[in-house]
Amino acid sequence: MNIEIIPFIGFNQTKFGQSLEQVKLLLGEPTDSTREKHEDGSEDVSLLYSELGVELTFMSEDDFRLGLISCYAPTYVLNGQSYAGMSEEEFLKTAKFPDLKLEENLIDLKAKDYTIDSKGLSIWIQDGFVDSITMFPNHIDENTVEWPE
Repeated sequence: MNIEIIPFIGFNQTKFGQSLEQVKLLLGEPTDSTREKHEDGSEDVSLLYSELGVELTFMSEDDFRLGLISCYAPTYVLNGQSYAGMSEEEFLKTAKFPDLKLEENLIDLKAKDYTIDSKGLSIWIQDGFVDSITMFPNHIDENTVEWPE
């Protein structure tokens, strides 16, 4: 069963802006969770749901509301198209987004990061294949997030 990525919103009933508790009520207990503290005093909590192929990140600067969704499984589709596991060459042929751009080429890591700003997406290429798609909520400006209803 495919899971449609809804740009700037989330997937299924999981939406940006939800609390840790709301997400756990929807998806159950995660396979793993991590807490990362940053030098600036902020911190992130990430919930990994291995069986769903997704990692959800909640950041302190957003009051631990869901702010990043990283999809790893081929069941996640955008406009009906699955990209996970696709070769970079095939991805570039298939992805018909006018604002698709190479954001970073990390030669030492054999990785590339493509972005599609109109959809709030980052596509991570590892060793020549699509590894993950990361979704972001809509940012009105640098400090203001437009959370979905």
